[in-house]
Amino acid sequence: MSEVPEYFEAVQLHHFSPSQLNKPISNWIFDYVYLSKDKRREITVGENAAFGTAVHGGIQAVLAGGQTPTDAIDAAILDFDFHPANESAEKREKFRGMIPDAVTVGFETLHEFAGCEEEKKVYAELQGIEVPVMGYIDLFTETAFCEVKTKAPRMGAIKKDGSRGFSKATLPKKPEFAHLGQVAIYHAATGLTPHLAYISAEDGVIFSPENCEELQPDKLGYALNEMRRRAALRQNLLRISTDPKVLASLTDPDFQHPFYWNHQFKDEAKELWKI
Repeated sequence: MSEVPEYFEAVQLHHFSPSQLNKPISNWIFDYVYLSKDKRREITVGENAAFGTAVHGGIQAVLAGGQTPTDAIDAAILDFDFHPANESAEKREKFRGMIPDAVTVGFETLHEFAGCEEEKKVYAELQGIEVPVMGYIDLFTETAFCEVKTKAPRMGAIKKDGSRGFSKATLPKKPEFAHLGQVAIYHAATGLTPHLAYISAEDGVIFSPENCEELQPDKLGYALNEMRRRAALRQNLLRISTDPKVLASLTDPDFQHPFYWNHQFKDEAKELWKI
């Protein structure tokens, strides 16, 4: 990869990531052009993210770290307890109680990755894109890798007894495209056989090229090209301007999005877009 162009340096951006490329373009402008790196790290997340982080850690501790399930679950609950998420006390209580089952489902579903390594840092270079796409693979061996996604239940209506209802987490019947794009990046970076797992407290599923058409080479190629297109769009915007006000004037912020603007900087974003 050649020297980073000035317009990337101007916003202190030296690589893309799958999560950047999966964000709506307006959120990417706000997070990566307007906010500094330190401010970006302050963006708050909710209990769903805290649950996912804790369960990931527990699964990895068993499969890659060799910990006993009991020790891994205890550590996962501790991580959850100290996570700064503060979106919903009801979610926190519900999700905390689901961590042991979710971790157990996870390492049982992914038993073929026992003895693997974890959090492999990889770079993919995409045609026409002047910075690499960087990511961290959850689980990997010499021949294969697996990305692990958690699914938490949705918060429902309040019941007659005053308690909060929660719907059962539903696992997808095929990979979600955002996750497929991430896997395509990692496959391009490593050449390893791709796997994608979804884990809830009740069930787990693991997709591979053997049981999933979307993980076969032609479909991965399509997903990779879509990620390249998204990277090219962001690159082209930075070529136009590195001024967030200019870029905001070219895009629709969609402040009604139920997830991406759910943080403490939303009012600041509205000021940037003059809403």
